[in-house]
Amino acid sequence: MEEGSSGILETIRPTKSPVIWTSIATGKSMIKHGVLDWVYVDESSKQIPYSGDDIKVKTFWKILGEKNFRIGVINWFCTYPAEEVNGYVISDRFRVSIDQYLTEENVTYPAEIKDAVYPLVVRIKDRKYFELIKEEGIVDYWSQRQNLNRTPSKKLRRRIKFFRRFFLQEKSIENIALSLQKNVDVDVLAVYFRLIDPTSHFASVFLAKNLERKWRAENKKYGEPLPETERLLYQNMAAIVEPVYVYTDNIIGCIVNQASANTTVIVVSDHGFNFSSYGYSHYKTKKLANGIVIMKGPAIKAGCTLKNAHIFDITPTLLHLFSLPVAEDMDGKVLLEAFKSRRRVHRVPTYETGERTINTKKTKALDNEMLEDLRSLGYIK
Repeated sequence: MEEGSSGILETIRPTKSPVIWTSIATGKSMIKHGVLDWVYVDESSKQIPYSGDDIKVKTFWKILGEKNFRIGVINWFCTYPAEEVNGYVISDRFRVSIDQYLTEENVTYPAEIKDAVYPLVVRIKDRKYFELIKEEGIVDYWSQRQNLNRTPSKKLRRRIKFFRRFFLQEKSIENIALSLQKNVDVDVLAVYFRLIDPTSHFASVFLAKNLERKWRAENKKYGEPLPETERLLYQNMAAIVEPVYVYTDNIIGCIVNQASANTTVIVVSDHGFNFSSYGYSHYKTKKLANGIVIMKGPAIKAGCTLKNAHIFDITPTLLHLFSLPVAEDMDGKVLLEAFKSRRRVHRVPTYETGERTINTKKTKALDNEMLEDLRSLGYIK
């Protein structure tokens, strides 16, 4: 933040990650890009997770790839089935490989990269969990459940229990990202890390009991916690989730340290979390749970506070960094205030030209795995 530009990143409602991350990747609203929720219901009334097939417009990695830039995309929402790109894609379904070897070819592009990165996966049966969390200084929240401030609901118990699974997935993605960054040359590397999100969803049950009772009493009386109570809640929550933030920060540090001096690093979150009568959440909160953006690089100002930055602005800003025009049918703008030199923003009507290739070879097994994952987080029933 000291060496670059940073600020609040305004998000949207519904504050649902597949919707927002697809907007970040396209610079467009959900009405334009087509990902409207976690799942949709098909003709036979079955829940189907949104996937890459449902994205109606081009992502930044597709646009840049068509301009001969090499791209690496790892674990981004709605990247399964992995599409053909000028580079590689490790789709969001690949993290299921902590349970089993995935025989499906389309969990990665190219298909053969799957076997190259599979040895980097920390599998559940390897029983390395306690060794790894100790190494990273992370709390095993499930073993600390005797410290809960109340008897958790079935949904909350499941979230806490699944933390171990989420951590092993995150560690696997970390291993893959650092290895590919080091060994495969690309112009853009885009990686999604999510451990902060599932941890934050259950962490409020570890708040101090007296503070939890005060919060609920004020919610009942006023509809939200009073300012001083809110301050104490955030302070208490920070101590609970800090180990996961430190771990995530260390991953980013490793990526930055491996990058060349002329690399521009952009860190974004799709949303934050707020205390409200709905709990500690980002969905259905009274205040919009905005995220953050941090940018650092040779062309980026130091110590600049960004104002009015929006999730739609990331793709236009990325295109501008690569001296490419911004499409007029994008909903975002270039974050010009972050740049040392305010060169002109060039524009084109659209990038939505040419015939789109859609990979429809999906498997029910991986869809079911994704549904189970979403149920564990309480996102769907």
